[in-house]
Amino acid sequence: MGLYLSAGRIGKAIRRIGESRAKRTPLFDFLIVKRTLAIKEAQSVAIAESEPAFIKALEEIGATKSGDDDHFYFNPFAVLEAGKTGYRPTRYRSNGTNSTISGTPWRGIIALTEEKPRKASLAEGYVSRLARLALSSDQRKPLPSLIDVAVWYWRGQDLEPFLSGVSTDADRLKRITEEFQSRIGLTPSEINAVFDTTADADLETEGTTFTASLPLPETYLPARLLPTTDTKEENLSEVSLGLVAALTAKNFVIITGPSGTGKSRAALKLAEGLQRHHTGQVEGSIFELVAVGPDWTSPKRLLGFRTPFGRERILPDGTSSHESYEITETIRLILRASHSDAADIPHFLIFDEMNLSHVERYFAPFLSLMEAASILDAESGISLLGADDLKLIAAVLEAESPGSREAAAATAMIAEGRNFILPPNLFFVGTVNVDETTYMFSPKVLDRAHVIELDAERPSHYLLASNRSEPGGTINIGRADIALKRGIEARETQKYAVSNPATILDTLLDFGVAEGEIETIRSGLITALDGTYDLLSPVGFSFGYRISKEIFIYVTEWVITQLLGGTVKTAVMQSWPVALDEALLQKVLPKIHGNRRSLGDSLHALSAFYAGNHANSSPSASYTMGLGTKVAILPSETLSIAAGSEQLPRSRKKLSVMHDRLHATGYVSFVS
Repeated sequence: MGLYLSAGRIGKAIRRIGESRAKRTPLFDFLIVKRTLAIKEAQSVAIAESEPAFIKALEEIGATKSGDDDHFYFNPFAVLEAGKTGYRPTRYRSNGTNSTISGTPWRGIIALTEEKPRKASLAEGYVSRLARLALSSDQRKPLPSLIDVAVWYWRGQDLEPFLSGVSTDADRLKRITEEFQSRIGLTPSEINAVFDTTADADLETEGTTFTASLPLPETYLPARLLPTTDTKEENLSEVSLGLVAALTAKNFVIITGPSGTGKSRAALKLAEGLQRHHTGQVEGSIFELVAVGPDWTSPKRLLGFRTPFGRERILPDGTSSHESYEITETIRLILRASHSDAADIPHFLIFDEMNLSHVERYFAPFLSLMEAASILDAESGISLLGADDLKLIAAVLEAESPGSREAAAATAMIAEGRNFILPPNLFFVGTVNVDETTYMFSPKVLDRAHVIELDAERPSHYLLASNRSEPGGTINIGRADIALKRGIEARETQKYAVSNPATILDTLLDFGVAEGEIETIRSGLITALDGTYDLLSPVGFSFGYRISKEIFIYVTEWVITQLLGGTVKTAVMQSWPVALDEALLQKVLPKIHGNRRSLGDSLHALSAFYAGNHANSSPSASYTMGLGTKVAILPSETLSIAAGSEQLPRSRKKLSVMHDRLHATGYVSFVS
């Protein structure tokens, strides 16, 4: 006869762990790393799919044992509120622990080698940093119970072999906790740092703790399904794939199109969906809608300013002061995003009518820091605000809302000597209309953003449709969260700070894409970029390293998102030109503008090149400039990445529309 933990006791452990101070993922991932090292009996180990010890540890600590592939893994440290259940399907397991431990919060806890796959070991002095990584700052919540975590670990396992002769439930719980500690390899200092080790005080009142029959997983696991509808008749569980893919590749996206096409809606729906997805993990809103005014000539509307007329504050020396800081909602959001408890949660600044004022004037500090973030860190000396301003902000926040995440984040920056920079989990979305009341973006702005254009639809397309379409199709909010977290991790670790952008595609090796398949994509991208450059540079629209790099990043992240979303690899390898089509639309074509004399037939030639033609084809991928200089694509430079009309159709359609408008009006720009 076997001996098992009862469904009631396992359910109690899940509930109490979820309500504890443990952050959603760090302690879960730390236990997986520790167990992997213990199984391997090594000081360092690869945290990768190719390492059997890692997969075994992941299944011991996370598998539901329910046989449900869509809810195969469960994280009991997840907050079990408002549909946030902590489940993860089997196809996402490679985007779990091995991704998170390379992020900024884990620096000083885990040391990673540069080799592929990377090997992880415990960093020197890691225990002193463990509590900050694994626990939230909310002192109102209890520490996670070591007994409860042990109960979760032993769920569904026959305990009779090492509980034989142990008669009382209290002694049995003590024994399985000790055995759990041994199997994971937890040290006394690790336990003291993050766990409550007191005995189970509710033992007598919680019913049966052990049972002779194996409990079914559904009797103790929480409800599995996220709600699919929300108020305002919006389905917040399905959001824009095009917007998510662009933000994953670059944290600044501009959405343009005629008024009323849903530009603000697409951004707000994504932000609201993630707000709900992370309910219980965040304090306050994770997004801010900024209504840009026509009189914004400096950053002070975003960054605030000092004022001598604030509310009276009592200073540490007992004197009073009215010196204050006008703290904007933008500053508050950046501080919430900078808090250590929110390091892997996407936050959004959404700018409505972003070009009502000159973007270069009010947004200049953000543009500079976006660029610097890829090569500099928080100790670089570059900052949105000076140290004195940050100290004043921290003092004002402590006076008006002590203990808030904004106040804690500002105080932590000062204590640690960090500058006030843009956190990697902050995303920017700007909506744009173009008319006589607005300003066009400069190349400096366009270079730093992905530009998504929304077209107006015939009324019947949306009046008769059961659901509104989303830019680029739809993606589940959970998958969107995972994709955006990849973007956060890439910025934290400067993953794409490489000397040769073409090597970025090698990331796909970790997702099962073969070297030959990667080389096919790489050669296709290079041919497309070369031909585009050769046809546009003579008319003044050459592009540099940044554009090429960000196209490689976009295509790489698009492929990964498709693979992790469950799309069969052969289908992804056939459809990757869709990502190139979108990247060219978002990064290259928005720069084009000019009159008929300066552009000539270059747009027509570029469209022909995208269709797979060369100079001798009809239509011809060539044009003549000025006194007869011919710009042409040679037969050896032909682009061939998809069949016929399927090759880069959206870019070709846009170029054709621009070419026709150029000949009709004498002038054209991407945004009209």
